[in-house]
Amino acid sequence: MRKLIRFLFSKRFVAIVLALFQITLFFVLITSFYTIGPTIYVTMTIISIGVMMYLFERDNLNPSYKLLWIVVMVVFPVSGALFYLLWGDTKLTKKQQQELVKIRDNAWKYHDSNDDAIAQLEKHDAGLAKQARFLNEFAKATPYYNTATKYYPMGEDFFEDFVKDLKSAKKTIFMHYFIIDEGYMWDTILEVLKEKVKEGVDVRIIYDGFGTLLTLPSGYDSTLNSYGIKVGVFNPVRFSLHIGDYLMLNHRDHRKITVIDSDIGYGGGLNIADEYINKIVRFGVWKDTAFRIEGEAVYGLSSTFIRAWHMVTGECLNYANYRPSVKKASDGIVQPYFDTPLDKLNICESAYLGVINNAKNYVYITTPYLVIDNEMITSLCLASQSGIDVKIMVPGIPDKWYVYYITQSYYRVLLEAGVEIYEYTPGFLHAKMYVSDDIQAIVGSANMDFRSMYLHYENCCSFYGGSMVREVKNDFENTLKECRRVTMEQVKKTPLWKRVFQIMFRIWSPMM
Repeated sequence: MRKLIRFLFSKRFVAIVLALFQITLFFVLITSFYTIGPTIYVTMTIISIGVMMYLFERDNLNPSYKLLWIVVMVVFPVSGALFYLLWGDTKLTKKQQQELVKIRDNAWKYHDSNDDAIAQLEKHDAGLAKQARFLNEFAKATPYYNTATKYYPMGEDFFEDFVKDLKSAKKTIFMHYFIIDEGYMWDTILEVLKEKVKEGVDVRIIYDGFGTLLTLPSGYDSTLNSYGIKVGVFNPVRFSLHIGDYLMLNHRDHRKITVIDSDIGYGGGLNIADEYINKIVRFGVWKDTAFRIEGEAVYGLSSTFIRAWHMVTGECLNYANYRPSVKKASDGIVQPYFDTPLDKLNICESAYLGVINNAKNYVYITTPYLVIDNEMITSLCLASQSGIDVKIMVPGIPDKWYVYYITQSYYRVLLEAGVEIYEYTPGFLHAKMYVSDDIQAIVGSANMDFRSMYLHYENCCSFYGGSMVREVKNDFENTLKECRRVTMEQVKKTPLWKRVFQIMFRIWSPMM
């Protein structure tokens, strides 16, 4: 009985009720609209046609996303338009818009400028300078010198240094993750955080309400608060009578950031869960990557966290108090950046496209999900057809079989253009990395799918020159030895039933 009561008051139960409510509402609307009378029915149909025309005119909207909603409105000509108007596009209340502009403007006041770094890149490679200039201008992401870097090819390698740095904290610990799951990894971190709070360290954590829906108990933020840890929950899943509270549910915070004393920063693809460091086995060997930076560029991670903290909790921290206090010798330029779905700029996809379009010799890519739009397909194919060595590495064991079907649906068009595709046979590949021409690498949280490119908050770091680029390339080439290469013969043998499912899932891929 006690377990039942606990479940009924848990956020899991609330999520189930909300899901059932939305499904029921959907079918009620469908059936009712078809029986409410010819005048209203015709009116709603005209509205649907108007919404479809509006979609066609949206030049800044991804074509695949347009197609999805047009299909919905063709299948459900009355209720489909209503659901698009509610959840098909990013909509904010006037109050939300004003608050976000205020947060953005406050952050931009503390934006650094480093024209010298861009000038140095211009001397070395005009394409690199163009990439850095774009991120600096539109993502307010400064390229930094004086930053030491370290690359981690596996989660186990990362975790040892990570805990050691947490234990060394003297002033602040900022953590920002999509998933936190109870287990060895989190329990180890939490014990350190409790001790640091007792020592007077300011510990703050942001986690995503949906990402932790099934991994943390209800009211876990209160539990952490009781330890002295300050917590912000991004878009918590909860019941509300205000429809404005549901408008942002399709946008999740997918970032992975830790900043220690404003001097040391971590990023990459790793969440806080045991499979990421292979303490448990879920889908074979879990291959993920991370980076550590120390020095001036850490401010790029700190400012991202501070802006998110302001958005989630309403508390505005003073950016000037979180400047790095150390400078480290570096052999390259480091440019942390983040992306938001609210500005319509698609920073992460543009950065990835920049690497592909600037490549002269090779582009190597790792991604857990290959769910790409026409622009990405065109760039990958054109690069390969131009003689550039394009290699893409994806999981051999998927975590989501339906997304894996979509990933495989792109094999044919890419292989026909000469792109080489490899599947990581030991297990699941969760790393998100690009490396090109021995001069640039990107490591971060952004997958090659619609959710990361258009719907999620993400953070990545671009590295220009130096050891970081070499290490990312070496890791790719070493991991390649554990992969099987996909051939056109294999693709042609895809059963008809599987091909049908691939087509069906691909239509809905912008929502997956």
